[in-house]
Amino acid sequence: MLSKYKKILTFFAHPDDETLAAGATIHKLSKNGCRVYAAIPATGIDARKNIIKEKKRKKKLLNLKKDTLNALSLIGIKKSDIFLGNFSDNELDKHTLLNLIHWIEKIINKIRPDAIFTHHRFCTNIDHQYCHEASVVASRPSINSHIPIFCGEIPSSTGYLKPTQWEPNFYVNISNNDLSAKIKAMQTFEEEARTDPHPRSPEVLRSLAKLRGSESGFYFAESFMIQKIFQD
Repeated sequence: MLSKYKKILTFFAHPDDETLAAGATIHKLSKNGCRVYAAIPATGIDARKNIIKEKKRKKKLLNLKKDTLNALSLIGIKKSDIFLGNFSDNELDKHTLLNLIHWIEKIINKIRPDAIFTHHRFCTNIDHQYCHEASVVASRPSINSHIPIFCGEIPSSTGYLKPTQWEPNFYVNISNNDLSAKIKAMQTFEEEARTDPHPRSPEVLRSLAKLRGSESGFYFAESFMIQKIFQD
């Protein structure tokens, strides 16, 4: 199904979210000729403002932006295809949902994606929830626009809100090479990568891919929930 899409937009709240949710799928699509864009509205730094002083946060923000460009290049996303916003990290609810909708609408209108990958509606993080809602509104169907939406899981976030309401119904068969690229990209985010047994550790990411593969009859897989899809 994904092979028919030539342009895909990933719309995830923070740097590393798209890697965690769909890094191997992005790598697979990119190497098969699909152009993948990344829209990231929040930086992922200010959530720690209670324990990290402003001067140090600014330095970490510069490092994070550098890590983001490097990490996404490992899974096939070009620097020119990355859109970084200035929304408040872990406080997207400080902004109106309409502000976020207008931001992502401009990107959608510019690149005209064939599909969107974004967060699950019931993900624990408020920023993730906002991105999901904005995606649905910004891509609402019209006579000339039918953009499918696929929702991904974020290890360390999606499963924490119980009940999770995470019931994947779309699986992507990924290779060991795709998975290795995802893990390598995740390790590039020095501030976000963690050691085993954290959900963002290489060992657990590999185990999750194996679990999703076992559910779908593949050796490795990434799983998604279809928000909406269209058939001519």
